[in-house]
Amino acid sequence: MKISAICFDLGKVLLDFDKQAMLVRIAKKSPLTPAEMTSLLLKDEHSLVYEKGDITSAKYFSYLKKLLRYRGTAKELRACYSEIFTPLSDHIALAAQLAPHYLLAIISNTNDAHIVHAETAYSFFSLFHARIYSHEIRAMKPQREIYDAALIALGGIDPLEALFIDDIETNVLAASKLGWQTIHLRPDVDLRQALASYELLGLD
Repeated sequence: MKISAICFDLGKVLLDFDKQAMLVRIAKKSPLTPAEMTSLLLKDEHSLVYEKGDITSAKYFSYLKKLLRYRGTAKELRACYSEIFTPLSDHIALAAQLAPHYLLAIISNTNDAHIVHAETAYSFFSLFHARIYSHEIRAMKPQREIYDAALIALGGIDPLEALFIDDIETNVLAASKLGWQTIHLRPDVDLRQALASYELLGLD
């Protein structure tokens, strides 16, 4: 099958992240422990609303500051929240090898604070012709709308010619049902080998 475009998830595919480190930093200016904060956040829907783009960053961090009883500034809280990423260098290198031969895109359930930080901190985003973020298009994986938005951003290509890589099975299955080629990037999957199975250019 011909592949014209390759779409990558962001978290756990191009960037690893450590939410526990975020909570430890927040706990330095909060009476709550990381475990207590985790319990609160698991019950709270504001993070999901934020990823859908239904509230602004200012409103979200004002709310989060109260929820977590954070004694620092909203700006400091945003830094704790955002500075959680580590580049997955091997996967980014694969994207760089593929970029001269294919249209590349990112499809991510994310939010404004994370993207502003990540796109400022890491240069690899320039490899991607399109970046489809849930908070910008008001749709989240596994909703059909986010996959359709990616196809449109890539010039209206046929989903049969699009390859999607994600670590979450639900998101992969949703794309597959829409006709996409897919790679479920489980911890035991070698991405280079999985890509090589599609006989892609640029991997030699």
